[in-house]
Amino acid sequence: MGKYINSIGDDTSGASYQDKCALLERNGAQKVEPKSFQKDLVCVVNNGPFAAAGYAYSEREFDYFYTGFEKGSDPRPHQWYILPNAADYAE
Repeated sequence: MGKYINSIGDDTSGASYQDKCALLERNGAQKVEPKSFQKDLVCVVNNGPFAAAGYAYSEREFDYFYTGFEKGSDPRPHQWYILPNAADYAE
C-alpha cells in the first residue's frame, strides 16, 4: 500500500498534476532526478484527470516507481522531488 501527500500542514492541493507539483514547491521541495533511493523522495505522477504525489518511503517503494518510469514501461508524465520531512505529510 502506497503513501501519498495531499496536504502539507494547512496547505492543501487540488487534484491536478500542476496542483500537486505546486504544493510541493511552495513547501520547499526541490526537483531531482534520482538514480537510487534517497530519504524524502516524492514522485508526482500525472494520471490524466487527477495526479498522485507518491512518497517513496523505502527502497522497495522507490524501485516500484523508478522501474516503471525510468525504464520506459510507464509513459505517464512524472516529476521527482525531495521534500524535507516527507514522512510527516504522507498518508
